[in-house]
Amino acid sequence: MDNSNNSTVIEEDTCPSPGGLKSAYGFTPGFKFHDLIAHPSQNWHLWGWLVCLVLLAITWIVALVTIVRHIRNYYDPTIQRHKLRVLLYPPVYATLAWFSYLRYDYSTTIMFFATLFEALAIYNLFTCLEAYLQPYRDEAEGTKEPVHTKVFGLFNVNLKSKFGFHFRTIITIMVLQYPVWAIADALISIITSVKGYYCGESYSFQGAYVYLTIINFILLSLILSALFTYLAVFHNEWKRGQISAHGMFWCVKGPVMAIFYFGDILLSILKTCNVIKGTDGTQSSDGLAWPASAVKNGLYVIIICATMTVASILMLRFFGPQDQIRNKGSKQRITGWKAFVDAYITYIPEFFRNILCCGIDSYRLARKRAELRKRTTP
Repeated sequence: MDNSNNSTVIEEDTCPSPGGLKSAYGFTPGFKFHDLIAHPSQNWHLWGWLVCLVLLAITWIVALVTIVRHIRNYYDPTIQRHKLRVLLYPPVYATLAWFSYLRYDYSTTIMFFATLFEALAIYNLFTCLEAYLQPYRDEAEGTKEPVHTKVFGLFNVNLKSKFGFHFRTIITIMVLQYPVWAIADALISIITSVKGYYCGESYSFQGAYVYLTIINFILLSLILSALFTYLAVFHNEWKRGQISAHGMFWCVKGPVMAIFYFGDILLSILKTCNVIKGTDGTQSSDGLAWPASAVKNGLYVIIICATMTVASILMLRFFGPQDQIRNKGSKQRITGWKAFVDAYITYIPEFFRNILCCGIDSYRLARKRAELRKRTTP
């Protein structure tokens, strides 16, 4: 392969840029394995790729072990179906990120699908916690249980009824807005990339990337506030049921936060400040020039793979079937194929049904509040 045309640093910080799903500044990295040991310092991109591959293998092995344990001990579908879905989040997300390392020119398109899995994982985290909480809702049906608590020991939360319709609907809206927005964000990224106005190479206000990042920051802060409040309000229920709600929370939201704050924001700032630089190909055994955006993308993928490996290991404890095995009682175990169908085949219809129900509940809440205002208005 002739790399003579790639011996200079590629200038890619233009906005708007040439449109298309394939980046105009993209390329396929060279991988000369025979030079890996002989010239390690000239094959840093290959070392990074191999490190990600090792982390990816660990993530898949750990995730599959946990999934098989669930399928062999499938006693409580209402909870385990959500756990099984969340367990696929780290390996699938890391795999798609790893492919974007190989095909930097299609990284925006590839990561669109990773974003979909992230959105569905957040949705299933919340629905799993709601399933754990349902027996306590049934127990408190028809009664008002006020709660006074603090979030982070700083913010006071006072509710007339923690099991009431108002609080449940508001929390559901605040949580589900993020996965819905994540899907919209990914679609906008694809569309603007096609039109040449995504401009993910820099924080240019002529492109969509900077605005999407700002919106992501706001909506991520909103869902974090909602979930932290949710965990604090139902602290007694988590304790009574020996439910590791906080551990489950960090298994899903921890990677989202780490990837966004360190992968998206920090790396973009470092690149904008010229700390992350491109190469001219003279220090690479294949003579291939790497633009700064490709270097940033490689570091981004390494962060993702490392984060997802840690998350997958933590899920062994917090998303394993231990609770269901301990509390199985006289429940009948569901066979492996039926468990697989229940967990994965009915996935998408259930997601959109619950989104629709959330919209209906929002409408009911708005009408209820309007009626209350009419009653209190003289």
